[in-house]
Amino acid sequence: MPSETFNTKTVSIRTLFQHTNMENNDKSQKEQIIQRISELFLIYGLRSTSMDDIANHLRISKKTLYQHFKNKDDVVEQVMLARLHDQKIRLELQEEDRQNPIAIIDSTKRFIIARLNSLHPSNDFDMKKYHPEVYARIKDTEEKLKGEFLTTLLDQGIEQGYFRRDIDRDLQIYLLNTPLRYLSDPEMSANMQYPISDVVCTILDNFIRAISTEKGLQEIKKYEKQKNGDSRTM
Repeated sequence: MPSETFNTKTVSIRTLFQHTNMENNDKSQKEQIIQRISELFLIYGLRSTSMDDIANHLRISKKTLYQHFKNKDDVVEQVMLARLHDQKIRLELQEEDRQNPIAIIDSTKRFIIARLNSLHPSNDFDMKKYHPEVYARIKDTEEKLKGEFLTTLLDQGIEQGYFRRDIDRDLQIYLLNTPLRYLSDPEMSANMQYPISDVVCTILDNFIRAISTEKGLQEIKKYEKQKNGDSRTM
């Protein structure tokens, strides 16, 4: 039976992707469905949102729903993959807009903080507890995307002279990803003694200073002065 709370709340409907080509209509429809389900998960949680709830709220038959998804695990996985895809696009846009790797890391810091603060704790907790295989695959995909992003960023920084050439790139990525992985675990982050923003800033600041050349350190100082100046004018 659908949850009674669905009768008392309304969920806004946004389209994640827009397509003008008629050949992409089926794909566009599925992306819209995934986005709407994602919104339901954020409001009601994964465990509390059944396939009946999804079909009723989207005003489609369960038969239509199962044409797009094999089962609840498949729904959860596709929703989480769509969220990762959206995050990847945002990181790529940052990389295009800010060619300086120091600036990219600075903006990435704010992106990570915003993402961690916006996470629905019950979504990750429910996924880990009730959809463990999906949780493992999503975390693996997330690690891969972060690794690719950081590898490109470090290579770019080394080439431009901001980062040292003698660093062990893979080791540095591992040392950065390990605490970030800890922060993204709902059970671990729930017991944090310090604000997530402070922890993330400290982790990334230590990381970037450890691998920077003198040129990179000077660039860091420049950005710190700019931020301090902006904060005083606010």
